[in-house]
Formats: sequence, C-alpha cells, structure tokens
Amino acid sequence: MGRGIFKRISIFLAFCGLVLGAWANRTGKFAVEPFAHGGETVLVTPSTQWPKGVVEVKLGSFVENVYDFNMATQSVAAEAIVWITWPEAFQHMLDADGLTVDQVISPTNRVNSWDATTKPLYTKPLRLPDGSHYQIFRISGRFYADVIDLHRYPIEKLSFPVILGVNPMSDRFTADKVRLVADWEHSGLGSYIDIVGFATDGYSVNEQIQTTPTNFGYGNRNSSSFSQVKVSIHYRKSGLASIQQLILPLIIVMLIVLVAPNLAASLWDVRIAIPSTVLLTLVFLQQSYRQNLPLLPYITFLDQVYAECYLVTFGLFCLFVWTSNKLDQTPEPERPTVIARLNKVDAWVQLGFVLFLVGSTTMNWLFPLK
Repeated sequence: MGRGIFKRISIFLAFCGLVLGAWANRTGKFAVEPFAHGGETVLVTPSTQWPKGVVEVKLGSFVENVYDFNMATQSVAAEAIVWITWPEAFQHMLDADGLTVDQVISPTNRVNSWDATTKPLYTKPLRLPDGSHYQIFRISGRFYADVIDLHRYPIEKLSFPVILGVNPMSDRFTADKVRLVADWEHSGLGSYIDIVGFATDGYSVNEQIQTTPTNFGYGNRNSSSFSQVKVSIHYRKSGLASIQQLILPLIIVMLIVLVAPNLAASLWDVRIAIPSTVLLTLVFLQQSYRQNLPLLPYITFLDQVYAECYLVTFGLFCLFVWTSNKLDQTPEPERPTVIARLNKVDAWVQLGFVLFLVGSTTMNWLFPLK
C-alpha cells in the first residue's frame, strides 16, 4: 500500500515539474537577459533629424570576397573595396588633428587585427572637380557578427555585417558634427561572396548611429555618438538540405522507437532493449550537430525537438518496464487476456506520443522559446 502511494506521488511530482518547466521556458522565465552596457545602435531613417552644419562624408563599399565562415566564433573573413568622398570642411578637421581619413573612418567590427589590412590606392587623396577629396581603400580581415539568431536552427538565416564608422578620436568627429552618408547607388557585392552550406539572399546598406556610454576620458560628456555605415550580407540555409542532413536521421530513429509498442507484450526482452539503444543514438546525434554551433544562452528549435524525443523514449522505456513486470506477475492461465489488454494500452500510449511529438514540434516552430 505504501509503495503504491509513493509511486503515485512520484509520478504526480514528475508531471508537475514537467509542466512547470515547460511553462517557464515558454514564458521566458529561464531566459538569459543580455548585459545592459548602456550603449545603443540607432538606425538612421529619412525622418532622422541632423544638426545644422553637420559635415557629410560619403562612403561606399563593394564586398568582393567572403570566406572562412566560422559559426563557433561568429565571424567570417572578407575583403572589400571602400571609397570615401569628403568636403573641404572635413579635410580641415583632419588637418587640425593631424590625421588621415583612414585613421578616422575604419571597420568597427573587424577582429584579429594582427592579420587585418587597410591599403589606400592613392598616395594622396584625389581632388575632384567640385573641390571635394576622394580616396579608395582595399580592406581585409575577419568581421564579427554580434547578432546571430539560431532560435530556428537548423533552418536559419544569417546576416554578416561589415561596419565602417568614425573612430572615437576626439570630440571633433562625433555624430552631431560628422555624418557618414551611404553611397547606396554604387555599393554592392562581388562574385565570390557565397558561403558553403548557405545560399546568398542579398544584401542591405544602412546608416546608423552608435552610442557608447563613455567619453573616453575626454570632455564633459557622459556618452559619445558616432556615425556608421553598415553593409549586411544575408544568407539562408536550404530547408530541404537541413531536413535531409539533420532531421531525417532523427525521424528514422524515432520511428523505430515509436513502432516498438507494436511488438507483442510477450516479447518484453526485445521491447525493453529498443529505448535504451535509441537513447544512446539520440545522444550521439545531438552531440554531433552541437559541435558546429557556438555556446548559446538559449535553446534552439532542434534542441527542443531532441528534448521531446528524450521524453518520448524515456516514457516508452517506463511503459515497457511496467508491461514486463505486469506480465511477469500474471498467472499462466490469465496471460492471454492480460497480453491483449497490454497491447491496447500500448496502442493508446503510442498514439499519444505521436500526437505529442507532432503538436509540440509544431508549437516550438511557430513560437520559439525566448
């Protein structure tokens, strides 16, 4: 009697824990909040108001090569041609601080500076007929993507930015004095920007203002804002390829364990071995694809699917343990009746688990975890 009550309490507590955990995940109670560093990036729109007298510097870029994509480090290597056209007023600002244009305007999301290069084409900037100055550069290096959304992995979309902005040299180049204007008409992509495993989905060019919560020890300001031009290259993963590579093996493995209840209850030794084997296979499959991902503060769609598969596999293992014990305790004359009843239980549980997998997978795709 006491043993039965203990079993019922354990099952009830496990069920409550499962429901509470699912509720907490769906509502974001376990979500990791990003650190509030105090800075922000604001996209420039046609309605953005600029101060009178702001100096406009025109900047364009043509990304020629994209290669050596590394998901684990959220970075990609790229080479681009960048051209800058600036008026005499900006040249006076450069001369006042003894700077060149490539010292003031440079890639802001470039990493691994030891192998990065910025090479100007002309020894001195050209002087255009309208009196403005012009210089063109070839830049190369690794560029970091601070936001990669993998909530729907393995069917995901990626965007890799090349951000060119004003360096925080002094108060002379803040966003209220200098604006970088994107050369929308002539910016673009070259022929060697495809990444293995992804399809190129176009690009976008945007102006933005980066605000940092510091004055870099200069002046009385509490923050600094600088103008930037952001060129983003968009990629997408083929849904069919993702299904064949990552989803199809999982479906086959789960079909094996879901078909197991169709075996007669009398074959208890065969039935109880299947979930254990499938569980090890699931662990191996999940670890294989996780090796290609960075450490994430959230659960991806595929992680959720695997969690559901773990629950179903464990549930079927518990079912087979229960049916085998029930059959072992049944007298021989009653075994045919008990086997028939257990087969019906197997069929209902099998149907329930199939509906659970289909329903939960659909919900997780439509409403990703926060």
